[in-house]
Amino acid sequence: MQALNAWLLGHDAGVLLLGPDPDGPGSVTNGIVVAQDPRPGTLVPRWATVRVRMRDGGEGGVREPRTPVTPPGELTADLGEA
Repeated sequence: MQALNAWLLGHDAGVLLLGPDPDGPGSVTNGIVVAQDPRPGTLVPRWATVRVRMRDGGEGGVREPRTPVTPPGELTADLGEA
């Protein structure tokens, strides 16, 4: 599950998600959740902390398309203006 979705779902369920190192640079809202402690299905008090482990989401994400750069003069040749 995407980390942001897990954080939102945890908030709606009344638990607080924390990464393995709460003071570290990693955010609980980036990556994919691969493990949690306590284990899924364990009853915890409202607003208890649930520690999650995440892996990087990889190269995917929202980015501008990187189209190839057209060599100089190539478009003008196609238009007959060269």
